[in-house]
Amino acid sequence: MMCTSRLHRVVAPAEPGTVVVEDVDGNRHRVSLLALEPPVPEPGDWLVVHSGYAIDRVDGSEAESVVAELRSGGIDGPVHMGADR
Repeated sequence: MMCTSRLHRVVAPAEPGTVVVEDVDGNRHRVSLLALEPPVPEPGDWLVVHSGYAIDRVDGSEAESVVAELRSGGIDGPVHMGADR
């Protein structure tokens, strides 16, 4: 089984080095910022998360567009981002 990266929106800061995020399915998770270049993301920012680590930022309008397009395409169930989904 291969892991996939998914889009997440930052909800709130957590303890130092982590943030609380919400995935496109509405599930909340705490993720590490260890692999993400500064600055620290703020609530409302979109991130690519892989295996519990934020690995990249995504432009907000681009993220919203991708999520809307995936949902309008009749995708049932989780909206997974990344290769080999």
